[in-house]
Amino acid sequence: MNPNKTLWEKGDFTEIAALMRESGEAVVKSLEIKPPLRVLDLGCGDGTTAVPLARMGADVVGIDIAENLVEAGNKRAAKEGLDRLKFQEGDACNLEGVSDHSFDLTLSVFGAMFAPKPFEVAREMVRVTRPGGRIVMGNWIPNDPTSFVSQLLKISSSFTPPPPEGFVSPMTWGVESHIVERFGQAGVPK
Repeated sequence: MNPNKTLWEKGDFTEIAALMRESGEAVVKSLEIKPPLRVLDLGCGDGTTAVPLARMGADVVGIDIAENLVEAGNKRAAKEGLDRLKFQEGDACNLEGVSDHSFDLTLSVFGAMFAPKPFEVAREMVRVTRPGGRIVMGNWIPNDPTSFVSQLLKISSSFTPPPPEGFVSPMTWGVESHIVERFGQAGVPK
């Protein structure tokens, strides 16, 4: 089992997600999508990017490891009448039950980067995306002086015990060479 599941289910992340709604809408707008389009939002929370994608007419599946966020996402979708949006529980490291080449666009905005096995995440994202489809990730960049989150993580890490053996920092998703290596091993040319 992914150890992050318990962590993400401890608090009410929807309170933080509410502060990210505008950024989710901005990301979606920048993608310039044109339906029909089948989209996977991986590590979707309660729908920060999934909801605006569905509003634009895409068929969206949001997958998150936290049961409480999946429930919150399904409530948001129902409240807004978005019948093309479904949330389900799942692990970004192993998208069990998701068929190969199912999506035109697979994206994760500050979600899948927190999964503990980055090479498996890249492999799964490639596997479920159709050939010629797009994979888009929004990731924090380590030590970015313009990013509040990057600075917060940098400061807090100096006050926490060392991570367990084998731990891979989610911040490594913000380093181009790591992205190239992970997706390269999953079969994506540089």
